[in-house]
Amino acid sequence: MFVLAPSNPDQLSDRAGWFKKPIARKLAQEKGVEFGFELKGTPEKITKAPPLFWGYHLPDDLASEWYYHPENRVSLLSHISHLSKLNPHYLVIHGIHLWRRESAQKYLHRYQNRSTPAEYLKVLEANVELLRDLKKIFGQRLKIENYPLYMYYQKDGRYIPETYLYTGSGRLNDLLYICQKAKVGIVLDLEHLILTLNFLNRKKNYSQIPVEKKDKLTSEEKKLQKIFGFNLAKNSYPYADLPIDIKDFIKKAGAKIYHLTGSTQDVIPGKKVVTHAPIKSNDKIFRKHLRMVLAQKPEVLVLESASSTDNPAWSY
Repeated sequence: MFVLAPSNPDQLSDRAGWFKKPIARKLAQEKGVEFGFELKGTPEKITKAPPLFWGYHLPDDLASEWYYHPENRVSLLSHISHLSKLNPHYLVIHGIHLWRRESAQKYLHRYQNRSTPAEYLKVLEANVELLRDLKKIFGQRLKIENYPLYMYYQKDGRYIPETYLYTGSGRLNDLLYICQKAKVGIVLDLEHLILTLNFLNRKKNYSQIPVEKKDKLTSEEKKLQKIFGFNLAKNSYPYADLPIDIKDFIKKAGAKIYHLTGSTQDVIPGKKVVTHAPIKSNDKIFRKHLRMVLAQKPEVLVLESASSTDNPAWSY
């Protein structure tokens, strides 16, 4: 099994220092763990392969840019095609996001779904088309990562402890639908899954969002519910008919690559953003989730956790 540290190209030597720590050496000697990197950042800056096992996380909005700006598709793909020659062990992409942002002043309103079933179905098929095109460049090394149902606000470069509904493709069961259609593998981000289930199960900072069940779904809404695994009727708050269990989804996804953090919620309302929280050795919830992941016999674990002193989003 490989344990990876997230890194930009200019951080490699610093991140590699972690592999020399006593706990890392113990893992290598007693468990046979090997180490490496998941590179992030602008693809043009990735000009040579690291000396260890490595993967690359394609830009977060690449799929959305491809979707919303078809005139730039050839250019977008040309900027990443050189990566194939560097032979990363895997490349991971997020699905297409629907670019719609609700005002931070409208508390409950900002969690209502504004998209029609037809729009979601169009996005799903577009995402399959994109993955098929990318597979022509990267083959089976290409993976798709699940994404949460939230996004938090930014102002003057600061992250604000308020969230809003952020839909698109690759949120829950639709990830499995896309993978089956495009025949690609999954990178399962445990934090993203936890936050999505917090929303659908109305836990943590989503406990106050009402569950307003429709008496009768249209045929398109039923189709969408079957694909996504939860209800996405327009002008309603997405919800699951029954609580969704994290263990069940982990088993269903059957991923071999995982992103791990210490997060169990995305914000503490009015206080701070806590995404990418540090992993603490005495965290019983993390240990429970880790056991679920290890039961799937993973090949790669990416410790996608921030430091406890830096801004907790992406300052690994």
